[in-house]
Amino acid sequence: MGSETGILTRYAAVLDALAAAPGGLTLIEVVRATGLPRGTAHRLLGALRGVGYIAGRDGRKVYVLGPRLLRLLHLGQAPAAVAAAVRPLLDGLTARFKETAFLAKLTGREVRSVAMRMPDSESQSYVQPGRLMPVHATASAKAIWAYQEDGAVEAILAEPRARFTDKTRSGEAELRADLERVRHSGFAVCDGELDPGVLSYACPVHLDGAGVLYAIGMVGLSQRLGRFGAQEVVAALQEAAEAFAKGPLAAVESDRP
Repeated sequence: MGSETGILTRYAAVLDALAAAPGGLTLIEVVRATGLPRGTAHRLLGALRGVGYIAGRDGRKVYVLGPRLLRLLHLGQAPAAVAAAVRPLLDGLTARFKETAFLAKLTGREVRSVAMRMPDSESQSYVQPGRLMPVHATASAKAIWAYQEDGAVEAILAEPRARFTDKTRSGEAELRADLERVRHSGFAVCDGELDPGVLSYACPVHLDGAGVLYAIGMVGLSQRLGRFGAQEVVAALQEAAEAFAKGPLAAVESDRP
């Protein structure tokens, strides 16, 4: 047990050193920061890189925290902290379009809504996004799954898919085409695919080094939300997604113990 703890301690020392150096460290700098022998540090760096916990930067021999570890950090964020961080952005969207804005997150193999803001009005009703977002019938799930690794996408495509309305595209070829359109255009749209008369848009949140785990979306009755051009809604969602990735998420990261 003591030997295993010692090995893990050395791995932890390397990760601690890299976490304290956002610009990355060379092998020699890792040796200096950790006090480990050069050969040991080189072996640990290779093992950590092999599982995606660290990565090389810009093709140089500079090591930084890798995508797998960064994704774990983001996935471990408390939902309340994430909701608080995104709330100002969602409030801005609801004020502009007078419809429901929301944030969805990939958790395991499910996309779920984690934050929602509706306009403060008693004169009309508003659409609430579902808790669980089917990949083939919601804009937010398509916006997220379009950017996942091939193996994960193949697994989700192998699962059975319900047909919710006459507009639901449940076939595998149709879904593959939808995901490709998202990658090409940078946004997803669903019009009546989950609920009749309901229109939704969503844009992926591209996290530096961690990929896409979130999507910011807008949902409303087709007759109301459809009065705005798709280009206007998508531009606002993309702006919010970029701000969330660069601002609120960075603030959440800095609050971690």
